Amino acid sequence: MNKIYLRKNTKVYIMAPSNLFTGGPELLHQIGLSIKKNFKVDTFMFYLPEHKHPIHKNFKKYNLKYKTNIEDKKENILIIPEYYSFMKYALKYKNLKKILWWLSIDNYYGYKFRVDYNKYLRSIIKIPFNIINNFNKFTNYFFGLLTLQDYLKFKYSFIDLNKLSEFKGINLHLCQSYYAYTFLKKKFINVAYLSDYQREEILQNFRKKKINKSNIICYSNKSNDFVKKISNYTNYKMIELKNLNSAKIINIFQKTKIYLDFGYHPGKDRMPREAVLFNNCILTNKRGSAGNKYDIPIKKQYKFEERKYNLKKIKNIIDKIFNDYEKEFKNFLKYKNLILEEKKKFNRDIKKIFIKK
Repeated sequence: MNKIYLRKNTKVYIMAPSNLFTGGPELLHQIGLSIKKNFKVDTFMFYLPEHKHPIHKNFKKYNLKYKTNIEDKKENILIIPEYYSFMKYALKYKNLKKILWWLSIDNYYGYKFRVDYNKYLRSIIKIPFNIINNFNKFTNYFFGLLTLQDYLKFKYSFIDLNKLSEFKGINLHLCQSYYAYTFLKKKFINVAYLSDYQREEILQNFRKKKINKSNIICYSNKSNDFVKKISNYTNYKMIELKNLNSAKIINIFQKTKIYLDFGYHPGKDRMPREAVLFNNCILTNKRGSAGNKYDIPIKKQYKFEERKYNLKKIKNIIDKIFNDYEKEFKNFLKYKNLILEEKKKFNRDIKKIFIKK
């Protein structure tokens, strides 16, 4: 049974990184707020590492108290993100119920790789990856692209996760993406789906802001080297979304017609969802969560493998969007409407997973 029972005296603790503003910590505060409001139980954040001011200013709006210690009692619950160091830290608690929320798959393997091996061993293990990657660059990606995330997933695919110490005592695995859900259903018994929703600042701004579009492409700073090939081949103005606050990103989304993301998509990414709210057409690769029709639900014609022969196809679809933008964006309206329903779905799913007794 993928149910977690909350009692009157239950205390819920949510582990999160101290004073860090990214998508993952935002999700962790979202679940805290939802549990607190829907079930009226004591809900606290638990930040690591120790910090004089652990709550980032952008998360104070959630009005969640934090604790510096956790009561290890059977009626209490600890929610852990898939950060490897957090999972290892949580092993000290033997009595409370533990929920592991997989905000990504790829990042877990990345964290584990960095902790399990020193710099010297990591460089040795990566030798086959570097050889393949250099060969791909030499052929201008004729044979596609191998990312470090792909390589690590393959390396760890031979390990039974149930035998690893960090998974001992986990009562439920929650999956933020269908990518994670389909992967983990093959590994564990107690697995449930729980995604997230767009933050209020984005929802408020996309309704208020006047959108004035130009033939400009913006792209995720987590995109791989293939983006340079696209840029050189298409010769359109491209803006990298890097080291920008929300206001500046929103300002860019208002002007651009295309958001391009050729990253490794470790979870159900926020950036494509934000981009489509500001009426950007979305182009992605087929890695990670972009490889299915649920996490980024756009038509197949907008998803590409990183291969040299796809450059012409990508240029053609970009030309098509710029030449008939209004018509092309209609293909993304369903995706946009799904995003606007995310908060309601999140709260419905929370009520399926947690039961107040």
